[in-house]
Amino acid sequence: MPTDRTTYPTISRNLLAALVLVPLSASAETGAAPIKPLVQVDTSLIYALLALAVVQVIFILAMAGIMRTMAGPGAWVNWLSGKGGKAAVLLPFLLLLAPEASAQAFVDNSATITNYQLFWLLAAINLFLFVIVLAQISVLRGLTRAITGSDPMEEAPEPPKGPTWLEKIMAGLTRQVPVEKEQDILLNHDYDGIHELDNVLPPWWLWLFYFTIAWGVVYLINVHVINVVPDQDTEYAQEMEQAKIEVAAYMATLKTSVDETNVTVSDDPSVLSSGKAIFTQYCTPCHGADGAGSETSVGPNLTDAYWMHGGDVKDVFKTVKYGVPEKGMISWKSQIKPVEIAAVVNYILSLKGTGGPTQKAPQGDLWQEGGNSAAPTDSVTTAADTARLAVR
Repeated sequence: MPTDRTTYPTISRNLLAALVLVPLSASAETGAAPIKPLVQVDTSLIYALLALAVVQVIFILAMAGIMRTMAGPGAWVNWLSGKGGKAAVLLPFLLLLAPEASAQAFVDNSATITNYQLFWLLAAINLFLFVIVLAQISVLRGLTRAITGSDPMEEAPEPPKGPTWLEKIMAGLTRQVPVEKEQDILLNHDYDGIHELDNVLPPWWLWLFYFTIAWGVVYLINVHVINVVPDQDTEYAQEMEQAKIEVAAYMATLKTSVDETNVTVSDDPSVLSSGKAIFTQYCTPCHGADGAGSETSVGPNLTDAYWMHGGDVKDVFKTVKYGVPEKGMISWKSQIKPVEIAAVVNYILSLKGTGGPTQKAPQGDLWQEGGNSAAPTDSVTTAADTARLAVR
């Protein structure tokens, strides 16, 4: 059926749109499960394909102009009479189709095309344009060959291969004599049939040897003559001093990470003063201002030698930190920092034996350094009363 020059692009666009839209519409009509997309399509990918199509159209138009310029009198005849005759049938199609390649794809206004469908449509258009570009390149090569009588794409004969740069470097580093020239350096004696070659020392070995000599001279002058670089003994002493400074700085940071496993007793006045301030702020409501409590106070006496949960510094730290909720002692770890807990614990331990006449009766067990005496509270009540009378 005869068609005009605009029929081919129209048919191609309709065919591509049908290839993309028909399978999707068929699955929708039959009620089948939607097919999972092969690629994830977004707007940036659509724009990229559209830009690629525009670039190819510009290239096609430029190539068409070049071919029209080159097709002067006699050029087409020479090319058609040669090997280009087989591809001559493509030339009118390429020249006529190029201006139409930038036309937009046909989309039916009655239906909405999705990004996924538009992606495959643009991909097909780009593929079609790429085929046109390849065909134009083939035609342009034929025209060039017809005009100049030579093929610009023909590869020039390779020059004779010489040694590669790596082979040159290895030859310079080793100065190895080729096998075919070993007779020139063959010595006139052998050992049980083993011949000896008079090879020179490799340059890399000589350079390394000369470098060690130069380094030895520099080291001797700097270390033992002008003393710019310290010797090993001096450098060791300097490193040890620096290590002590770094260890002290590290130990200083550990003060803020104190816990019940590494807390220690301290009689530092600044620590005790800080602990007293914290004790006054948080502990006096239950233990009294002097820590000895009274018969009406909630907390136990902290100045005697009796402890309900251990009298060691680690035990007291643990009690303050985690508390004893079942006996009314709350946990202070969320309100007081670990270093502050250590300060208040050391202040509490410094209160031993300072209780007055109104101090609360002993509770818990008698604590002695190194362990608990296991003496029950009831058995020592009389002794505590006697000691209180003695104080009076």
